[in-house]
Amino acid sequence: MKKWENVAFGSSIFIVLTFLPPYLDKIGISIWLKSVCIFTVLFLFGVLFIVSKIKFLQKSVTRKVGWSTLITVFIFLAVLANLID
Repeated sequence: MKKWENVAFGSSIFIVLTFLPPYLDKIGISIWLKSVCIFTVLFLFGVLFIVSKIKFLQKSVTRKVGWSTLITVFIFLAVLANLID
């Protein structure tokens, strides 16, 4: 990874994919519509655009620090998602 932007983008994708499907299950949405909603949230609402505008995320980061931060966020959110359900 070259920038914190990539770490934030990966984390945001993981957040949406972790927390959106259980919510859609609760309101009774089908699997097909669920996948369309996830695609829409990820790309049409501009996760890339928002992340690219944050100045702090434009700084360089080493590959080791970027991956370790991303993995830490994944683990934290996975545990949080299991606690909520």
